[in-house]
Amino acid sequence: MNRMFRPIAALLLAAGLAPAWAASASMRIVNDWGSGFQAEVTVNNDGGATLSGWTVEFDMPISIGNIWGGVVRSSSGGHFVIGPAGYTNNVPPGGSVSFGFIGSPGGVSAVPVTVNGGGASSSSSSVSSSSSSVSSSSSSTSSSSSSSSVSSSSSSSSSVSSSSSSSSSSSSSVSSSSSSSSTGGSGACAVDYVIANDWGGGFQVNVTVRNLSSQPIDGWTLVWNLGAGESFAGGWNASFSTSGSQVTASNPAGHWNGRLAANGGTASFGFQANNSQPPANVATAFTLNGVACGGTASSSSSSSSSTSSSSSTSSSSSSSSSSSSVSSSSSSTSSSSSSVSSSSSSSSSSTGGGSFQRADNPFAAASRWYVNPEWSAKAAAEPGGSAIANYNTAVWMDRIGAITDGLGLRGHLDEAVAQGADLFMFVVYNLPNRDCAALASNGELLIAENGFQRYQTEYIDPIVEILSDPAYRNIHIVAIIEVDSLPNLVTNLDEPACSEANGPGGYRDGIRYALNRLSELPNVYSYVDIAHSGWLGWSSNFGPAVNLIADVIESTDRGWASVAGFVSNSANYTPVEEPYLPDPNLTVGGQPVRAADFYEWNDYLEELDFVSDWRDAMIARGAPSSIGMLIDTGRNGWGGPERPTGVSSSTDLNTYVNESRIDRRYHRGNWCNQPGGVGYRPQANPHPGIDAYVWVKPQGESDGVSDPNFEQDPNDPNKKHDPMCDPNAQNRYNSAYPTGALPNAPHAGRWFPEAFQILLQNAYPPL
Repeated sequence: MNRMFRPIAALLLAAGLAPAWAASASMRIVNDWGSGFQAEVTVNNDGGATLSGWTVEFDMPISIGNIWGGVVRSSSGGHFVIGPAGYTNNVPPGGSVSFGFIGSPGGVSAVPVTVNGGGASSSSSSVSSSSSSVSSSSSSTSSSSSSSSVSSSSSSSSSVSSSSSSSSSSSSSVSSSSSSSSTGGSGACAVDYVIANDWGGGFQVNVTVRNLSSQPIDGWTLVWNLGAGESFAGGWNASFSTSGSQVTASNPAGHWNGRLAANGGTASFGFQANNSQPPANVATAFTLNGVACGGTASSSSSSSSSTSSSSSTSSSSSSSSSSSSVSSSSSSTSSSSSSVSSSSSSSSSSTGGGSFQRADNPFAAASRWYVNPEWSAKAAAEPGGSAIANYNTAVWMDRIGAITDGLGLRGHLDEAVAQGADLFMFVVYNLPNRDCAALASNGELLIAENGFQRYQTEYIDPIVEILSDPAYRNIHIVAIIEVDSLPNLVTNLDEPACSEANGPGGYRDGIRYALNRLSELPNVYSYVDIAHSGWLGWSSNFGPAVNLIADVIESTDRGWASVAGFVSNSANYTPVEEPYLPDPNLTVGGQPVRAADFYEWNDYLEELDFVSDWRDAMIARGAPSSIGMLIDTGRNGWGGPERPTGVSSSTDLNTYVNESRIDRRYHRGNWCNQPGGVGYRPQANPHPGIDAYVWVKPQGESDGVSDPNFEQDPNDPNKKHDPMCDPNAQNRYNSAYPTGALPNAPHAGRWFPEAFQILLQNAYPPL
């Protein structure tokens, strides 16, 4: 049931005053399914200056299980205080930002929402001196980020304005207000200001704040000035406000990035600025909680027309130049710059006090797995979808634009931090000549069109740069490496695109580069895709695939240390086990089960045996005995009314197999939009040697467009129609069978509600 409510808005305006900033907020119920609901809150900047560091408050007798675009600062007795996520922190004049959440129980109505604090380059309407806007907004941001002061100030707007006015006498009140929440800060401090990228009209800076005193600092505020022609455009991992050329970045005590440990503890953040008078100015004078700090600076020499590509280029070119200015104070500084390759291992061990402990199995080591809010909201909006909406699914980086579009990779990681998640899984999926033997997911890069170079500098390098941000140092980040890529080099070299991918700048070079870069980061775990048993299960494919993939891994800079293991069945439907067909060599009607038409003499009928033998084969090749396996169980449950309940009694081989198998596909090669079912829920250590059951392919996302006369996907125009996705076509590998594809499917990756419903209905174990 979909219930819509008229938005309810509240303005924090003092009667008779014309504020420098004004804000309103509204809530609407997007969906309500009885046991829970999905809500959206929009914060509007109704004033003439940028609104930063906002918080909103509302009273609702619920619990919040998942939130995106915002962070729960406090919740007590049904009173909620929500602050921004990094990418929703700044609201331009006349603009708005939104956040959403899943709450329970359902049967609710929208409630009034109040905006507190905020106002970059502005002040609360009750503050008389506009010149104090920076200190006012900084102070109010700090107080509104603290649960105790927020709840006390939320009862009336006067309490907010009183805290603001108390700090509005001069800009120095910022430091006194901030230092009041600090247990230290009177000692020495240092700031590393690294210009990671400068593209002429703007630039990106990574900043690391270091506490050199013997006392920790709980809650910090850093102030500095931009150069002539420069204007602040937005930042991450801190709350920001501006007044003229002055920029204030702060995080309160209790914030994940708000503590500076004693004797060298650091916190890092970044920002972008516009620049009408390039090149970028290097700031060297800072105050931390009112105490002057020295600053070291560095900048890269690279430039580019696009932010994503130029920042990745500078990550390699600036590593040597920036390391000298950084190393004198701490090796962690380079982790906040783009110089990823030389400092990634230290970045995760030197920030935040305490080193990152790499685990043998990241899934077992993690206590909270990330829930993708975008997928979760779509799933929860479907009837019955709330049953799976709060499980971990992989985030797909399937094109260069995916790194920054929508939430983007950084936004997802910011959400992971906000959720308190310590495991995040994403898919690296953009090789040149990608999907060389199919059409539904053809990629944007071609080997013949400089694809390998672009893959490195515009795709992998920006990903590594984001992952190396110290803000994510405590997250076990799992990378699923290039689904269905290397297996194509075993079985599909007769396809011209695959033959080309078998050469220079192709799949081997691309995956080698990705593994080399990702292995620089100690909290990243790479699992290389190995297709599934229905593809590589024949002995003629299994051995060559083991050798090819092992060769690629052994050719990396770190060899077997560059991977955590392998993943099978990504985006496929092969069951973990065939409970009524446990032995492929069992004789029925004079022939082994694997000789049935459905299995075509394949040695493996299921994924568990396949991955177990794969693991043993890789250990025999030299992989460590700790190597782990993952199985994608998102769509291979095959439950519902058609699921067999026992072993067939037939003596005819094909009848015996067809009545006993839980895999209900017409043909095992059918891969596009099959009517499978939600499988085993994500879990760590389900079997010896198996690190986890995972959901690589999020349920409800299409495998490919079903209509041969399709409209082009504007975001990914290289995606085509594959005949295997046509419900009216025959399997192109064996024309005796139909494709079994579901009708009305959109392009690969787009939301497909009909398929989602079928997966729920056929879930096994049942939901």
